[in-house]
Amino acid sequence: MKKIIFTALMNAALLSTAVMAVEAPSGDMKDRAVKGAQAKAEAGDANGQFALGGFYYQGIVTKQDYAKAMYWFEKAAKQDHDKAQFNLGYMYYDGRGTAKDLTKAFEWFKKSAEQGDTKAQLYIADMYYSGKGTKQDYQESFFWYKKTADDGYPKAQHEVAKMYRAGLGINKDMVKAKEYLNKASQQNCADAQYDLGQMYLTGDGVEKNTEEGKILMQNAYLNGKKDAKEVLDQNKWKEIPAYEKQLIQ
Repeated sequence: MKKIIFTALMNAALLSTAVMAVEAPSGDMKDRAVKGAQAKAEAGDANGQFALGGFYYQGIVTKQDYAKAMYWFEKAAKQDHDKAQFNLGYMYYDGRGTAKDLTKAFEWFKKSAEQGDTKAQLYIADMYYSGKGTKQDYQESFFWYKKTADDGYPKAQHEVAKMYRAGLGINKDMVKAKEYLNKASQQNCADAQYDLGQMYLTGDGVEKNTEEGKILMQNAYLNGKKDAKEVLDQNKWKEIPAYEKQLIQ
């Protein structure tokens, strides 16, 4: 089964959600925000270290400096701050403020994941699957994807479904595959809609149902899956406008 790696765009978005959200203050408030975080950080407060790292990473209230961001994230990470651990892992993963090091990235992602950070769980699932920064292990990959999928994340639900379909890390189970594809499809995951649509069109693991397959392909295309357009064209099916969009329940 061909692994679909999360895109670089998604990677960047994940980091931005992990860094403490800070509205850009102005004037005296800007100075007070930085000085306040600096004081707490230097006093050893993990939240202050995380916040200061975020300021330097984002360059919102101070000059952007990845090296300083990494320094403060590491301080907080060593105090078991889960979001700092994720951000530190990402900086190793992407080579920001440091040389790229997938082994260290995995180590910090794992610490964060074990504390329940969903973004970190997605990364280590992906790294276990592809053998990036750690030994390839489909069972571990499935474990972390499913953990995240059961928390409601559609991309993870799609990955779990693919592993059930291929029997990677888990016994092959087309019923479970359909279940997770349905969950992801209902959250407008285009890849899941496309895969489930193909199952209905071919009768692979489900009772063949052309109408349901058609609707799923139309939705997959509307949600950005370009391959669905080829299926629609081959069957001479029209693309439906967004306001008529339907989802298989």
